[in-house]
Amino acid sequence: MGRAEQYRHLAKDVRSRASMEANPILKAEWDNLAEVYIRLAEQSEDPIADPAYDPIWDILDRSRRH
Repeated sequence: MGRAEQYRHLAKDVRSRASMEANPILKAEWDNLAEVYIRLAEQSEDPIADPAYDPIWDILDRSRRH
């Protein structure tokens, strides 16, 4: 799985959480986070982009520990 696909997978998971959230403020925050993951996916597909920090590895490491 490539980096862009990983970001899109995270966005899908976050959107799923948003759909189950009763609190409208928290739902909006989950939706915002999903949008950030989508933007990161798009950026990771940019051949000129060279991110200095790639948060996907930290997130994936944390999710594997739970």
